[in-house]
Amino acid sequence: MTATTSTTIRQLGQTGLRIDIGEDCFLFDPYLSNSVQELDAPDLRRQIPIPFVPEQVTNAKWVVITHEHLDHCDPHTLPQIAAASPGAKFMAPEPARKLMQSWGIEANRIVASTPDSQQLAESLSVKSLPSAHPKVRMGNDKQPVAVGYLISLNDCQIYLAGDTSACEDVIEVVKKQSHIDIGLLPVNEDNFFRRKRGIIGNMSIREAFGLAAECGISTVVPVHWDLFEANSTDPEEIKAVYQAYAWPFRLAMSIEEALT
Repeated sequence: MTATTSTTIRQLGQTGLRIDIGEDCFLFDPYLSNSVQELDAPDLRRQIPIPFVPEQVTNAKWVVITHEHLDHCDPHTLPQIAAASPGAKFMAPEPARKLMQSWGIEANRIVASTPDSQQLAESLSVKSLPSAHPKVRMGNDKQPVAVGYLISLNDCQIYLAGDTSACEDVIEVVKKQSHIDIGLLPVNEDNFFRRKRGIIGNMSIREAFGLAAECGISTVVPVHWDLFEANSTDPEEIKAVYQAYAWPFRLAMSIEEALT
């Protein structure tokens, strides 16, 4: 990844990302609280620390959300960022936009995610791709209610899948992209026991790897396995599945590793 301005990118847990370009900050699905435990499931404790508190984010330019679930669209994170960074704008599908407005974020600061490329900075643009969570569904605006994003950062194309299952509706769109250097793919598989306790899982490791292989993704970074014990995946299992087959991509366990 080349850059004329200092650029850093780091993961925040689940599907969260922080991109810093010069003095400006761009956030994707920031979950910077314990709201899941406090508001929804007392036993879902964070396994990794909060990387920074939202009140410290005074330089946010854009906050980009994949869908409305608490660990992606957080009522204890987004209003605090909106207050600390009064110039920040927010991008999201329709259900998440409605939630943000109900939390007091002004409507004129919130824009719709769209399959058309949107320029967030000189070196950063995004466009939305449909996610199946658990299937592709459309909102009143005729756009998917859950999305991933194709992030173009300098000369690097990053696919942040958000929460998604593997299905033809998703694969067909991802395959149409010119190239994807890095795929951040969720591997907290859907299964009977998670559904029994109300957890909507995503792809299994093999499904995520199969999607990457079919779509020609160069490097895979597994995500959504690290935050909650009941919804986690052992990283050693991820590595074992990768090593057991001749997958046509590189595996990196972090975005930092993927960029080296």
